[in-house]
Amino acid sequence: MSLQYFEKCLSMYQKTFPEKHAYLATTLSNIGDAHRLMGDYEKELITFNREALDIQENIKGSPVECSLTYTYLAETYREIKDYTTASEYFEKGIERRKNRLPRNHPNLAVIYHRVPKLYLDARKYDIAMKYVQQAVEVAQEKLPYNHPHLLKYRETLERIRRKM
Repeated sequence: MSLQYFEKCLSMYQKTFPEKHAYLATTLSNIGDAHRLMGDYEKELITFNREALDIQENIKGSPVECSLTYTYLAETYREIKDYTTASEYFEKGIERRKNRLPRNHPNLAVIYHRVPKLYLDARKYDIAMKYVQQAVEVAQEKLPYNHPHLLKYRETLERIRRKM
C-alpha cells in the first residue's frame, strides 16, 4: 500500500475516532514504516512510530500491533547501524508477542526471522543463527513444507551457515 493511502486513512481516522485509538496507532506505525522504507529515518523515528507506541502502550489494543511498531523501530535502528537500540526494540517486540501468542504461533516466526538481519550486519553469526533456527522450528510446526515463509527461513538459515 502507498504512503498516500495510509495518510488518507489517518486523516479519516483522526476525524472519526478518539485521539488515542488503536486504528490511529496502527496507521501511524504503517506511515512510519513507509518512511523508513524510503530512507526517511528521522521522520519515522520521531514522528510516527513514537506516537504510535505512545497510543499502543496506553490502550488495550493488540499487543501484536505494538510488537510490530517495536519491530519497525528496530529495523530503523538497524539500518542506521545503532545495533544496541535495534536489539532492545526487537526484544521488546518479541516479548510482546510471546506474552500473548502460543509459543509456536507463525507470527513469532516472522519476528524471529527479522532479527537475524541485525546480527548479520553486526557480524554476530551465532546469535543470528539462534533466531533463524527458532523461526524455522516454529514455522515447521505450523506451516506446510513448501510455504513461502518457511522456504525463506530455511534459505536464511543456509546463508548464515555459510558465513559461520
